[in-house]
Amino acid sequence: MNEIYLKLAAGHHLTVTEAEILMNGLCEQQYNEYQLAFILGLFKTRTMHLSELAGFRNALMKLCVPVKLHKPTIDVCGTGGDNKNTFNISTLSAFVLAAAGVPVAKHGNFAATSVSGSSDILKHFGYSFKTTEQELNEDLQKHNLCIIHAPNFHPALKNVGPVRRGLKTNTLFNLMGPLVNPAQTEFKYVGVFNRSVARLYHFFLQTGTTRYCLVNSLDGYDEISLTSDVLVTTNNSEQVIPLDELPFKPCTPGAISAGDTIEEAARIFLAILNNEATEAQKNVVLANSAFAMQCYTGEPLSDCIAACAESLGSGKALRLFTTVIAN
Repeated sequence: MNEIYLKLAAGHHLTVTEAEILMNGLCEQQYNEYQLAFILGLFKTRTMHLSELAGFRNALMKLCVPVKLHKPTIDVCGTGGDNKNTFNISTLSAFVLAAAGVPVAKHGNFAATSVSGSSDILKHFGYSFKTTEQELNEDLQKHNLCIIHAPNFHPALKNVGPVRRGLKTNTLFNLMGPLVNPAQTEFKYVGVFNRSVARLYHFFLQTGTTRYCLVNSLDGYDEISLTSDVLVTTNNSEQVIPLDELPFKPCTPGAISAGDTIEEAARIFLAILNNEATEAQKNVVLANSAFAMQCYTGEPLSDCIAACAESLGSGKALRLFTTVIAN
């Protein structure tokens, strides 16, 4: 353990095995909080190597409570850590998609660097997080959606939470979140906070069987923000789509802010589901939902936009949300 720590501190990349050992040590509290903060700081200052990403993921998947779902699903999530404090776009997209017929297994957690993470907003509305594979499959059967609350299925990570929150910035655990859904979904729609992370994910995911779509707005958002051109990376392509070529009006950063409190974020969340939101707020949700639907179905983007707009505009997404919260 000490040799790996010193190797990392000297600026060297770790092998897959070394990274796996290191992650196990972090989760098992073999490093104190100062060493943990130092390690997280190191990865903040340099690019993670592919072997390190693979080793960290290997360790976390072995330590998690595995979930086997009864049908193919898509996870819709972001790395977080972009310091943009947007409202809960991916969580809203999960409801829009599920109501439109796309099965979703949404992996989420409490926020470490923003006002409202996926789990924060759902908890605020009174949602009871499920704790077993059976419950998740029942939800997927009933709602076409299941919510996988990370702390319930990654108990080993509880030891790193306080230090991570104390740092108040993105860490290597932001990079791990979208890759360690215990259900190992067959499809992934992931927002990443910069181009280098998109490339890292692409190199990692293209060796497997997951069908994926990675998005990064080039002004630093870990989603399609409609504030700038967007990098879209799939299994077979990488392209920058100019803002003026997206079929939505551009918007300003302030138009998609979550506000300063969980209550403000919740008001925006409900306004969107009730078709009472601004055009910018609605369009950002539709843009991300449509690209995620295209990842799952392979249908033309225009058809996906229409389906997602119908899901939101008809009230289907709202009715699903109301049912899921009450369940």
